[in-house]
Amino acid sequence: MKQYGHFSDNGREYIITDPNTPRPWFNYLFNRAYHALVSHTGGGFSYFKDPKTYRILRYDHVHTDRPGRYLYMRDNKTADVWSANWQPICKPFEKYKCVHGLGYSVLSSENKGIASDITYFVAQEDPIEIQIIKIKNISNEARDISLFPFVEIVSGDIELETVYRNIISLYSQAEYDKNAGALIARKKRFHYKQQGVGVTFFAMEGEMNGYETNKEKFFGRYSSVQSPVMVAEGKLSDTDVEGEDMVGVFQKNIILKAGEEIEFVVSLGYTPDRKAAKELKEKFTAVKLAKAELERVKKYFSEAIERITVKTPNKDFDLMTNIWGKYQLYAITCWRGTSQYHGGEGGLGYRDTAQDIEGLLSVQMDLAMEKLEKILYWQYNSGHAVSGFSDIEGSWDKDEDGLTMKSDVAVWLPYTVISYVKETGNVDFLKKVFKFHNGGEATVYEHILRAVRFLYKERGEHGLPLLRKADWNDAYDHVGIKLKGESVWLGMALARACKQMQELAWFLGDTDVAGEMKEKYDTLYKIINKEGWDGQWYLAAFNDYGKKMGSKENKEGKVPLNSQTWALLSGVAPQDKMESILDKIDNYLDTPYGPVLFAPAYTEFDEQIGRVTAFAPGTKENAAVFSHACAFKIVADCTIGRGDEAIETFARLCPMSEAKQDHEKYKGEPFVWAEYVVGPSNKHNYGEGTFNWNTGTTPWMFIAATEWILGARRDFEGLRIDPCLPKDWKECSIKRPFRGAVYEIEIKNPEGLNKGVKEVVVDGKKIEGNLIKAHGDGKVHKVSVLMGK
Repeated sequence: MKQYGHFSDNGREYIITDPNTPRPWFNYLFNRAYHALVSHTGGGFSYFKDPKTYRILRYDHVHTDRPGRYLYMRDNKTADVWSANWQPICKPFEKYKCVHGLGYSVLSSENKGIASDITYFVAQEDPIEIQIIKIKNISNEARDISLFPFVEIVSGDIELETVYRNIISLYSQAEYDKNAGALIARKKRFHYKQQGVGVTFFAMEGEMNGYETNKEKFFGRYSSVQSPVMVAEGKLSDTDVEGEDMVGVFQKNIILKAGEEIEFVVSLGYTPDRKAAKELKEKFTAVKLAKAELERVKKYFSEAIERITVKTPNKDFDLMTNIWGKYQLYAITCWRGTSQYHGGEGGLGYRDTAQDIEGLLSVQMDLAMEKLEKILYWQYNSGHAVSGFSDIEGSWDKDEDGLTMKSDVAVWLPYTVISYVKETGNVDFLKKVFKFHNGGEATVYEHILRAVRFLYKERGEHGLPLLRKADWNDAYDHVGIKLKGESVWLGMALARACKQMQELAWFLGDTDVAGEMKEKYDTLYKIINKEGWDGQWYLAAFNDYGKKMGSKENKEGKVPLNSQTWALLSGVAPQDKMESILDKIDNYLDTPYGPVLFAPAYTEFDEQIGRVTAFAPGTKENAAVFSHACAFKIVADCTIGRGDEAIETFARLCPMSEAKQDHEKYKGEPFVWAEYVVGPSNKHNYGEGTFNWNTGTTPWMFIAATEWILGARRDFEGLRIDPCLPKDWKECSIKRPFRGAVYEIEIKNPEGLNKGVKEVVVDGKKIEGNLIKAHGDGKVHKVSVLMGK
């Protein structure tokens, strides 16, 4: 059983001890304007505001993890060449270590008497990434070394760059700007619709002994990033470039006595023009300035993860909830539209963003509100919503009303707005007016009412919501394209929205809407249990031709997970169906990694269903252990008091779980949630974790942990304390901010129950029931919870 790293003692760092990991293991370094994806060898890419339009660095693929932010090194006495990162030359080191931390990564290596440390981070606010480089001579003799910091620059639209490589490179221009003290690279503006085009700058502190911007010259004829000829020869050409592929390379020649060291800064950023580039470069490109900014970044993330903390008998639960899952949540809420697996798509998915907001509300309200206002705007005035959006290029939808696109997007808006009201108590927000992106405006309350009414109106022959191009499962992309297919799952999701809207309306005293929503819910309840029930479990959908999906009539895709879990989440499953659907979840679908999305897997393409049937069995939405769907299952378990089953699935999803200890098999980063684990129907890669970082699993697992398992749950009238624990958790705790105060909640479970609160004591006084009225006094309040019957 091979392992490549481990957590630090306090869990805030993951330490990689072997560079030859089965996949590149990434850290996300970011602020709200800039994102750098940095692997354990410095691979990855960066962008400003949008990963498609304002891509800064090129990146090929995770299988090569190239190119990246490299430091080539040359011993000028022996002509020996290596890279401080290990990649891309990949010579063996005497020592190697990569530390991924919260907001920073540090790469350390030793080779033939030279020690190097490279600290990568992104400034707290400015669009710049910084490398603090330290080189030390640990040999017994003086050393003559040349250093070559390197990046490969795109500075433009990566989608166009990829599709029209031979044309787009003709717009490239890079040169060394003496006034700015930096390499300046850009794509010339070549189309009237282009937004303001800025510049990429690459700078180095201290004396420079040469530079290079021409990729072909730097690599050499028929050579590559692995063996650049100019490094081998020890001399750059000081060449500017126009109309060709661009790199940024500096040369720094140093002579170090035995035991001597040098420290300097390299910076990379994106600005509107050269003047701004010079100013930003001068702000950080010095060791003292860079180190001060690094401390600011570390302090920021340290404070951010401490806003909610938990303590339980399960250390993996604590590690993911307190640190890495939370850091992942911050990262993807800022930058959901890309990952190392698919770097060319710009913008943000609508449903993704809505769920990220819901997860973030309790810990980072200002960022959550920034995103919430965006998704209100990107709703259609019909009540429907766009599939996704870009601040730069607008809607992803190709039609004017989105009616041929994804069907489920609007259902997530009511959940998110209602969660905001519960978290803050701010009902006045519902009166605030926001525009629809296609014209008109309405209050927030009207926005969410339109969402529910639109979905309810747009139903098909069986009375279930139309599926269109996809419901939650994006790969059901042919199921409803003739606008006849219907989604059983979306019927459940809509029923859940109606139920939440009914509760909101009652809280507001709006009896008309409360009555309307109850009527809609009751209608959907009957339809789902009549049309959506297949005898032992709930169907997934009906396609355009009336064919059942997720049915005993199917040979493949027979039993769907989401329809069973959302029957519980929405409350539409009557008691007499409960045993049967739980049997399918717990037995038919389960694996050591969690339940698969459905079973059996599809093996041949079905044009009446879509690309889900063409994926390799066990991958993506074709019967993988899809972590997002497993997170739904955990919350569903808690709604019916299944604490043992909830924590068992939570534990299996953790990236450091027992089944994932063999890193050669699991492959993905062992410190963040994976989108999915390849399922048992795949005979080659079963157990491999992939598409890490960018996944809707992240907000749902945080909500599952804090609001459902530990039960510190927002409600309209206050903070409801309603844990759902495994029987063997006798004590646990959660510290949680809520409406201007902090609650330190200690939970005792002496009888080993799953659910049931016997007593709640706040600041030494027993309260009636389990609802704590918000204090709003800026103080810390001690809460003691005794579980019991």
